[in-house]
Amino acid sequence: DSTMIALQNYRRARAYPHSDSPGPSMRYLAMLGSILLLMLTGVVMALAASNPASIGQDGGAFSEFGKHATHVTLGIFALLFTVGRDYRSWRRIAPSLLAAACLGLVLVLFFGHSTGGSRRWLDLGLFGLQPSEITKLALVVSLASFLDQRRYFLDRIDRVTIPVAVGIAVLCGLIIKQPNLGAAAILGSIALGMMWAAGVPFRHLGLLLVPGLASGLFLALAEPYRRGRIIGFFSATEHSEGAAYQVTQGLASLSNGGFRGTGLSAGHAQWGWVPEAPNDFVFAVVGEQLGLVGALAVLVLLATIILTGFRTAQIAPDVFGSLLAAGISVWFLLQVFVNLVGVLRLLPITGVTLPFVSSGGTSLIVNAAAAGLLLNIARQSK
Repeated sequence: DSTMIALQNYRRARAYPHSDSPGPSMRYLAMLGSILLLMLTGVVMALAASNPASIGQDGGAFSEFGKHATHVTLGIFALLFTVGRDYRSWRRIAPSLLAAACLGLVLVLFFGHSTGGSRRWLDLGLFGLQPSEITKLALVVSLASFLDQRRYFLDRIDRVTIPVAVGIAVLCGLIIKQPNLGAAAILGSIALGMMWAAGVPFRHLGLLLVPGLASGLFLALAEPYRRGRIIGFFSATEHSEGAAYQVTQGLASLSNGGFRGTGLSAGHAQWGWVPEAPNDFVFAVVGEQLGLVGALAVLVLLATIILTGFRTAQIAPDVFGSLLAAGISVWFLLQVFVNLVGVLRLLPITGVTLPFVSSGGTSLIVNAAAAGLLLNIARQSK
């Protein structure tokens, strides 16, 4: 018996070598609670945004709710898997994970399901897979491992900046071919944020930032539908029935909610007035039916995850864990920012989902897996 106890203590010490506290920290509990509450909010909003129009499209008014509930269940399993697995083990599979993501990006160009002129999903029968979302997780894990291995050569442009630039160019190029400029921009921004957190000199980051911004501006103006979004952003009143219809209806929902909201299923989003209400514009549904109070509560929960994530990056047990936590936190921050500024008409809409709340299958599951990684690092931090 004493031998078994000693063996268990040894394994526990190997699994969590930097954990001195007898139980989970308040930072860990706050992050976990915020994630679960946001997922619950997403399920409620998916139910509240169910509309009679879905009967003719999908055979039932609550089909969207059923799909979202299934995705949330899978997301919770993904979170439990990653939170129970030592984050250091992920660096061993980082090359394989990145290779699988690249393969998925290539396959979707040839065999992807075409919707609205884009190919972003692989139809696997029971569900659709979006490789660009998996690529975000693969990038964060792989780049954290790469920057950790070369942490003594961060000022060498040939050892760090150029290899990262080539890799990001390949990944973003494949995503843009779908086309999905928003996901490509977030991917490049995550890489820049992680390189900054690692200590890469600003002059090297500028060599990546300037061409990236120039390329993004050119690509935004090159496609008619992207130009339409930009025109709708600058002249929403004149195009309220065209390019600016979605954002106009989203703002109408937010203003209709007022301070306390209209109540669940009492707004006009569930009647189909807000396009993609459970997905890109779920924050408009929250603002309408839960009011300013509910919208601020969602923002507080998101801010809790992001801020505790950055704090975890500061006190992580090792460099790899620090960069991994920083990358995931930057990822969540960018998605929240891009989604909210689109809904509030502060920038053109991009179709980026709101983490843990929007009804995006692959996005929700991958975000949950990334959150589990972040929780695992927080659990092992002092």
